[in-house]
Amino acid sequence: NDMHRRVFDATVSGLAVFDLGATTELRQLVSPFAYLDFETISFSVPEVIGTRPYEQLPFQWSVHVEWSAADVRHAEYLAIESFGDFEALASALIAALPVEGPIFAYNASFEERVLLRLAEIVPAQVAALRAIAGRLVDLLPVTRAAYYHHDMRGSWSIKNVMPTIDAKLGYDRLDEVQEGDGAQLAFLELRSPNVRMERAQTLRSALLRYCAHDTWVMVILRRFLCGADFE
Repeated sequence: NDMHRRVFDATVSGLAVFDLGATTELRQLVSPFAYLDFETISFSVPEVIGTRPYEQLPFQWSVHVEWSAADVRHAEYLAIESFGDFEALASALIAALPVEGPIFAYNASFEERVLLRLAEIVPAQVAALRAIAGRLVDLLPVTRAAYYHHDMRGSWSIKNVMPTIDAKLGYDRLDEVQEGDGAQLAFLELRSPNVRMERAQTLRSALLRYCAHDTWVMVILRRFLCGADFE
């Protein structure tokens, strides 16, 4: 099919494929642009009343808001001791996001599920959380339609895409937490009563850096897809 042909051509030629026409709708969106990422944890035995076994529950989020090319602001939230206070998590998220404009995510169906479940758990914020979910724009299908580099090796995971745009954006440059499973393990270790203070500080820093990296690279990706300067 067309995608297989594109992968084949890029692999054989060694040249990246970029179709600016596939980003037309993306380029028509207007700022402010927000970028959202959640980290979640699942428990076989629920800890929070009203939640289900193996349900993905958020303990962390990161938001970048791009008001202009020169004005990008970051907000973050990490719940360790306060895990389960979803009203606080949701309220902080609502306050961090602009009241209008697109909210970008990568594989946005995940963020949508988390937001809609939060709306059920926190009925006082149901309207705001559903409105946020309704503003989500998924960068994954746009990237898949517009871009391929042979070093992606057939994968459009953001961890495979970003190093082909800028090597400095690779996840292997992060510290201890470089992927979602690592974030969950760090969260669980932080909640252990035996974790030492120095170790806890290292894990907190690694978690915050990882989640912030997830949303920052989306800022760069959107600019790249739109043909803008992304430095």
